[in-house]
Amino acid sequence: MASTSRLPPTAWEAHRKATRSLESQLDEKLTKYSTLASSIARGQEGGAIVGNGSSSAWSGRGDSAADMEEGNTNGGTSRAEHAALDHDISSLLQKLQSSIAALTALLDDPEVPPSAVQLHAVQRHREVLTDFERDFRRSKDNIRHAIDRRELVGKVRGDIDAYKVAHASDQEALLAERGRLDNSHSMIDGTLEQAYATLTDFRSQRQTLTNVANRMTTTASQIPALNGIMTMIGRRRRRDSIIMGLLIGCGTVILLLYMFR
Repeated sequence: MASTSRLPPTAWEAHRKATRSLESQLDEKLTKYSTLASSIARGQEGGAIVGNGSSSAWSGRGDSAADMEEGNTNGGTSRAEHAALDHDISSLLQKLQSSIAALTALLDDPEVPPSAVQLHAVQRHREVLTDFERDFRRSKDNIRHAIDRRELVGKVRGDIDAYKVAHASDQEALLAERGRLDNSHSMIDGTLEQAYATLTDFRSQRQTLTNVANRMTTTASQIPALNGIMTMIGRRRRRDSIIMGLLIGCGTVILLLYMFR
């Protein structure tokens, strides 16, 4: 390049080297900046954002508060990193503009006309600067939208958590009442099961007694002489009772006559 340029080689090469160094630094910073934007967006989708805890409607308030604190810490870290990268990239873009302007100023010397290679190099540096500025604006917009969405979701989550805390006592009372009702239903179900079991036993016993009575009736009808024997036994018992009564009465009368004679 020095052989084709009619500018002082040291000035041109020094500015060219500084410009390339700035472009390399900008490329590294913009890559990190774009990665930060993607990480913030992924953090929102995965729940790792401000106040976006994964606790359910009936989870403990302590876990929700811990998630909120962790989200705020992560949010503060990403915000500080974003601000630092934004400042560094803006500063490097200004330095690159100044460096390209210095290269252009070297080519504008009417006494030393530039070569085609130098003109092409300056044009290429301008295109790279334009690409960097476009990428920076796009990444900056993405980060701003991600942070705005994170803060909005965090605010909504904070309102939800505040509502949960405010109505936690009511929810706990309802849950306790529901538990008592469930216990009462369980006791009633147990009592009904016992009653049904007792009723089943009674029905079984009644069926057994009915079967025994039927068998006795059948047996009695099958042996007619048994009824006669039972009748004779009953008559003898009544006759013996009458005889014994008469004997006792006669004995009592004789004893009284003997005593009062």
